[in-house]
Amino acid sequence: MFLADILFALCMAMLFTLVFAVGLRRTGPWANIRIFFLVVFLAAWAGGLWISPAGPVFIGIAWLPILLFSFLLAVLLASFTPPQRPEPKVETITEVKDKETAVRAFGAFFWILLIGLVVIILLGYAVPRIAV
Repeated sequence: MFLADILFALCMAMLFTLVFAVGLRRTGPWANIRIFFLVVFLAAWAGGLWISPAGPVFIGIAWLPILLFSFLLAVLLASFTPPQRPEPKVETITEVKDKETAVRAFGAFFWILLIGLVVIILLGYAVPRIAV
């Protein structure tokens, strides 16, 4: 079950990374495709663990929740892509400090997101599931 969860999450993350990063050239606020893939992969894995199993079963797991959750997350991340605007030639000191602050804040959010997803995945295997 563990390997099947990873396999399906990996396949869905690769599929949506290719669609959004390569096909549509939109990777969300991250310019790096690997970071987009990592976030979609961890979120798909966590979503597959915590969303109630539904749909067809293959290799012992219901793959529909992983598919839908990874698709919705990839669309959400890709929608955060800022429009391409030409950068001004001259920046003031205030603008440079504002950019540095934004980069630090975004970096902190990224690490909190990754740590939170890993904790959610670990809890998904640690907490016993209740049969419905």
